[in-house]
Amino acid sequence: MLQAIVYTSVSVQPMTDFMLETLLLEARRLNLESGVTGALIYSAGTFMQYFEGEPLAMAETYARIRGSRQHTRVTEMLNEPIAARAFPDWQMALAQPARSEPLALATADWVLRNSLSVAHAPVGLAMLRSFWRRRPPPD
Repeated sequence: MLQAIVYTSVSVQPMTDFMLETLLLEARRLNLESGVTGALIYSAGTFMQYFEGEPLAMAETYARIRGSRQHTRVTEMLNEPIAARAFPDWQMALAQPARSEPLALATADWVLRNSLSVAHAPVGLAMLRSFWRRRPPPD
């Protein structure tokens, strides 16, 4: 069984491109080691992250994320078992969209309804997948 977590948080300071690149490289390294995949969105001081993996790796990764001093006000939106990965090939993708896109994702319904199948995915996950399909592939 796999697990998916989605959260939003607020950066303690505005993130420069260099800071985001450093964060992304470290996340990719750690996620590769633990088998976690996902996507990170940053816009106007707000983070939103979707990540997925085996439950033990997810617990360790989420504890590290919650303990980070780079952000505050971590708000969990989804923490559920899943049947399959949404981002199987991405140790961590990063996007910096217009402010309206993360707002729409953050206010979407992330509650899983009755099934672990992709066909019954929460509205928020469907929106996140659509958002990433419209973007160029990650580095």
